Amino acid sequence: MSVLVNGRVQNLPEPPTLAALLVALAPSIPFAVACNGEFIPRASYAGCEVRPGDRIDIVHPAAGG
Repeated sequence: MSVLVNGRVQNLPEPPTLAALLVALAPSIPFAVACNGEFIPRASYAGCEVRPGDRIDIVHPAAGG
């Protein structure tokens, strides 16, 4: 399955959920996730289905002022 993760095509096994995708990608903690431009709360990762062509953005907090 092909999805866009942070603007790059990722060919991955068929993870049925965002939680499975994140396990496969293992991003460094802490992070937040958006799917197709919509923020996904951490409690919803297991119920959020990932489909071919979805755009996943994984962002990390940045300090600054």
